[in-house]
Amino acid sequence: MKKLVLLLLLIATTMQVAAEVTVEKLTWAGVKLVHEDTTVFIDAVGTDIWDGNAPGGLVPLTAETGRSYALITHAHNDHFDFAGLKEVLGERGYVIVHEDEATYVASRGLRVVPAKMWVPVARGGFLFTAVPAVDGFGDSQVSWVVSVDGKRYLHAGDTLWHGEWDKIGRQFGPFQMAFLPINGARVLRDPMPKSVASMTPMQAVDANILLRSNAILPIHYGLNDPPYYEEVSNSLELLLDEAMQRNVKVEALTPGQQLTHP
Repeated sequence: MKKLVLLLLLIATTMQVAAEVTVEKLTWAGVKLVHEDTTVFIDAVGTDIWDGNAPGGLVPLTAETGRSYALITHAHNDHFDFAGLKEVLGERGYVIVHEDEATYVASRGLRVVPAKMWVPVARGGFLFTAVPAVDGFGDSQVSWVVSVDGKRYLHAGDTLWHGEWDKIGRQFGPFQMAFLPINGARVLRDPMPKSVASMTPMQAVDANILLRSNAILPIHYGLNDPPYYEEVSNSLELLLDEAMQRNVKVEALTPGQQLTHP
């Protein structure tokens, strides 16, 4: 009997029970991940830069955990809300950012952890790895691989299509979910003509397949301001149709909606 008790104790102490990850879609390209006592914000914007017309509604940035971190893919104001992050991160939180943007982010009054491409940063039980992305205007941009408790996620900011998806998928996949831009935005930016500045719905499905991702959570869509900013018409419907034809799962959350991964 004593041997049985000791065996059960040994099993109990060596078994690792995975804690769930809560995924919340924030406004525009923002996503919030919560695991145990840590909250992670990615491209989270809680300040109303849309003058009351935030796509899907403006979601406040809140953290109820003891630790909180933020990632930004790049420093455009629809992906980097320094005022909102300063408030939600408080005196203890950090922004983890690619080293090219670290000085600028720190100049906005935030605590910064610089990251090198392909080199993981460990914080709060998470691993954060910057991987390649391509900005529509040639600015510095990365995607983020976020790993926690055996689950992996990829946030692709508002990247253009590029040739690194398969490499990222082979190195880090399979992913639980990929947060991918879908609006194929064309932007009029003097002196440039209208240029595609983010992935289209079809490209997002292609990327998800190459990433070996179980599902797409579409981000960065629902805004039109012609002639300066025009997205693909019916981008979500196009994504759902393409994904259905190719047997790709889509979790089309609206801002403020959540799901959990056990």
